[in-house]
Amino acid sequence: MLNTAIIGLGWWGRTHIEAIVGKSEKVKIRQLVDINIESARDYAIEKNIHLSSDYQDALDNPEIDAVVLVTPHSLHTKQIIEAAKAGKHVFTEKPFALNVKDAIRSVEAAKEANIHLGLGHNLRYSAPQIEIKRMIDTGELGTILHIEGNISHSTLSGFVSWRHDPNEAPGGGLYHMGSHFIDLFSHYLGPITEIYAQTLDLIQPLDTASALLTFESGASAYIGNIMVTQSNRMMNVFGSKGWAKVLGLDTIEIEKTDGSSETRKVDAVNVVKANMEGFADAISGVSKYKFTTDEMIHDVAVLEALERSLKSGKRETVT
Repeated sequence: MLNTAIIGLGWWGRTHIEAIVGKSEKVKIRQLVDINIESARDYAIEKNIHLSSDYQDALDNPEIDAVVLVTPHSLHTKQIIEAAKAGKHVFTEKPFALNVKDAIRSVEAAKEANIHLGLGHNLRYSAPQIEIKRMIDTGELGTILHIEGNISHSTLSGFVSWRHDPNEAPGGGLYHMGSHFIDLFSHYLGPITEIYAQTLDLIQPLDTASALLTFESGASAYIGNIMVTQSNRMMNVFGSKGWAKVLGLDTIEIEKTDGSSETRKVDAVNVVKANMEGFADAISGVSKYKFTTDEMIHDVAVLEALERSLKSGKRETVT
């Protein structure tokens, strides 16, 4: 059993808790930490979990094996390094860091302390996305030419929070949601070499964002996010032998160039729970974690190039 402390009890921190408490036999949440302790007190009482306002309390707690960082992006590096010094494993929400230099610092601190790093790019654990990975790797879709992904919703619209701070997310929803596809698509096709990005301020700042990606393989991709619309998820993969479209958490539509088509069903999973349990399994030695630290650093390198593209208005190289 991996004993954890959740750091940050906003919308997504509570999503972690709801995915784990009473539902996982591999992960237990033993402590909650939030600087706004009064706003979190009733929730902590409801869940019967100890609440603190100080991150150091979790690091000093001998019952805690790992911390789960659901905190502003700019805090991740400092908090990872502090946890490593305390001998705690760290699962951090994305983005892993805001620049490559900080990402490398975190990885080096983890290696020195011999602790594991986890990352909240949950689409790698989603059943349709896993099946599409298998289809790509086996050549079922032929040579992959282009991928598209868009996660849009209004959950973060209309209220003031750190997620609207351009210093925390220069690309708006591309940092919050689009980054899932940056990670997933590089997991599918390998390194991203170039990116062109744009953001628009139509109803609120950075409410509309998109980017075009080029891969070392020669394939291309589109990613997008709208922060002020009804919930919508879209993902399409185009290959020389056919295409696959994700229709939901358990359904893929497939059409081949030979004229065949099918609707393929898979078993839906709670991806937050699956990722946390995958992290726990890696720590206990049961199985290898889906992410390498090199991939974590690459994800950040793409976001750095994305930010440069927003400033230059041009296609930028991922370095």
